[in-house]
Amino acid sequence: MLTAALVFGILGGIAAVFGGILIAGVAIPELSSDLTWTFWFAASAILLLSSIACGVIGRRGGGGE
Repeated sequence: MLTAALVFGILGGIAAVFGGILIAGVAIPELSSDLTWTFWFAASAILLLSSIACGVIGRRGGGGE
C-alpha cells in the first residue's frame, strides 16, 4: 500500500502542476479546451487524498501486504 501511496502522490502532484500551468496561460488552448484548471485541481485533490489514505492503511499493516 505504501507503493500505491507514492504513485498516487506523484500523480496528484503532476495534476496540480498541470492545473497551475493552465492558470498561468502557458498551455496550448487546443489541448486544454475540455480539461480546465478545475478538473486538474479536483483530480489532484482526489489523488492526494487517496495517497494519504493508502499511506495510513499501509502503516497500520492493513491492505494485504
